[in-house]
Amino acid sequence: MKTADKAYACDVLIVDDDEFNLRTAGDIIRERYSIHTLKSGDAALKFLEEDIPRLILLDLYMPGIDGRATMKTIKDNKEWKNIPIIILTSDTSPETEKECIELGAVGFITKPFVPMVMMSYISRILELAALQNDLERKLEEKTKLVEKVSLNSVMVIANTIDAKDTYTSGHSMRVAQSSAAIARRLNWSEEEVQNIHNIALLHDIGKIGVPDAILNKPGKLSAEEFEVIKKHPVIGKDILKDIHMVRNVAEGALYHHERYDGHGYPFGLTGEKIPYCARIIGIADAYDAMTSNRIYRRKLTRENVIKEFEKGRGTQFDPLLTDLFLEMLREGFEVSEERRAISWDEDQLSERSQMLSKVLTEYTVNTGQGEIKDPLTGLYVRNYAEMQIGKLLCKANPGTLMMIDMDNFKHINDTFGHIIGDNIIKMFANTLKANTRPEDVVCRLDGDEFAVFLTDMTDRREIAGKAQDIMDMFSDDLKKANCENAISVSIGIAIFPGDGKNFDMLYNNADKSLYHVKKGGKNAYAFYSDEKTEGKAHNTDTDLVHIRTMLEGNTEDNDGGVFKVEYPDFQRLYKYISRGVKRNHQQVQTLLFTMSRDENENPGMNVLEPMQTLELAVASSVRMVDVGTRYSNIQYIVILLDTDIESGRKVADRVVKKFYQMYGGRGIIVSYDIQTMRSQPL
Repeated sequence: MKTADKAYACDVLIVDDDEFNLRTAGDIIRERYSIHTLKSGDAALKFLEEDIPRLILLDLYMPGIDGRATMKTIKDNKEWKNIPIIILTSDTSPETEKECIELGAVGFITKPFVPMVMMSYISRILELAALQNDLERKLEEKTKLVEKVSLNSVMVIANTIDAKDTYTSGHSMRVAQSSAAIARRLNWSEEEVQNIHNIALLHDIGKIGVPDAILNKPGKLSAEEFEVIKKHPVIGKDILKDIHMVRNVAEGALYHHERYDGHGYPFGLTGEKIPYCARIIGIADAYDAMTSNRIYRRKLTRENVIKEFEKGRGTQFDPLLTDLFLEMLREGFEVSEERRAISWDEDQLSERSQMLSKVLTEYTVNTGQGEIKDPLTGLYVRNYAEMQIGKLLCKANPGTLMMIDMDNFKHINDTFGHIIGDNIIKMFANTLKANTRPEDVVCRLDGDEFAVFLTDMTDRREIAGKAQDIMDMFSDDLKKANCENAISVSIGIAIFPGDGKNFDMLYNNADKSLYHVKKGGKNAYAFYSDEKTEGKAHNTDTDLVHIRTMLEGNTEDNDGGVFKVEYPDFQRLYKYISRGVKRNHQQVQTLLFTMSRDENENPGMNVLEPMQTLELAVASSVRMVDVGTRYSNIQYIVILLDTDIESGRKVADRVVKKFYQMYGGRGIIVSYDIQTMRSQPL
């Protein structure tokens, strides 16, 4: 639709082949609104190619292109799809109304027209459309502003990274120039070229977490120091994961040190499993390393650079991209020696942002060996553990992830003080160490939350015994410390690969099973998949049953679990719908869309990035009266009011189809579950 600063062609476009109906409707409406009248669907579509109205009144039965076909064409066009359409018809059968609503109509005006009813209906629809357009515009502006400020802050930090080493000053800028040159050689559009340029500018931002003493060490790094260096891709991904203005920026940071033969880091991905942008940046990064003076050697000659790339073809580097880059080198390609500062919208650089604060506090304090281990417990910290587990999963190592949370730990701190609380944390860490092996990965996630990856352990009986041993030993230790009955632990369990084929999925599913343990009374363990499903992933239908129970009011839990969800929008949606359905005896469909990776396409893709596309797909596929919001990081819930389950499924299929049309990329699977919710009137 046209934006607020552009004039509409008219308020209302009326399309009807009957001259009497056209004149009658026009006479009623023009007293308050500007109108334009047409007699066919063909004429309406031609009109829309030049001008956009605020609202369309569309006759259903017309010769040639009838109202149904006209409406479908309008809703399939990205420029016209948000124009509200009211159907003019004398056919008031439920089947016709259902069909038109599914096609995208916002309502009906029956013939013969009743002036008061018609004007009231049109007025309400126009007010709602104006409000929705204004809210969407403000949201878009606010989102762009927040992301711009965040990105500017990250750019400032990128300059700081480049300045940490005199010998690599300007490195990110040169890598960005080389990456853009490769993209142009691949005949990418200028927008795509600029995007990979920006990705490359930020590829090394994770080095904010690496001490200067290690970055600038003149001699060979020790094994421990190299482990610290190898963390910077994961740190970079964590910093950039919420930046959406630059597509795939977190991927560039996370995977640019992977090698084509699988001997890179942090995960050891092979071949085309490495995202394309990271393969390009890997070549540009290596080229800059070869052509820059270092404290331990002079830069290589062009001939030696060519020999190094020929040597690394198919092992370190993508063979086809290497061939292309070798052509560029033989033709005389080189990067400007100018050492400019990285910049992004200079007028915004002075603004403070949460992103800058987050990066400076989380990644510049206590860097070094201490970042691998938690100082209180001696267990691995979250980022390092995620990297180690990810490496095991990428090499298809079977294993089991346990998510562990202490029950009622806040009560310990409040009652006995933080010193006693710290002692209990250390006590539990020792319990985990005593019940795990050197090949297992044990970490403290945060506060009283822990994670354990049991390498090569997938037998349910053995895993259950391990979980019980942990709980029993901790209980015995608490008794010795006179703290029995005050605290316990809950454990959620997910087994690789049945419950998730990468770390994010495994983590999410183990966390879900932990949540169900907490809701079920705590002090227990639970598997994400039980024996009935023979290792298949738990169906999101469980979530929908829980949501439906909350909204129908069939639970004694006043919170209904809703306040455990991270998103405050879901809380508001819950309150609004639960009040509404209790007042009316009507069918309501709850749709829960869930995103996951397609491991055959792109195992490293971040499933959080397409969420915005899913939200847009929903917004363009449902009626104004329907509502939706995020339910979790990878889930979106939609409430369809006064709709049967068959119509709900059609809406869901339309959302999924629209998502793939809008997203365009591969590697993401969108699935959905549907539940009917009914409520007796109060």
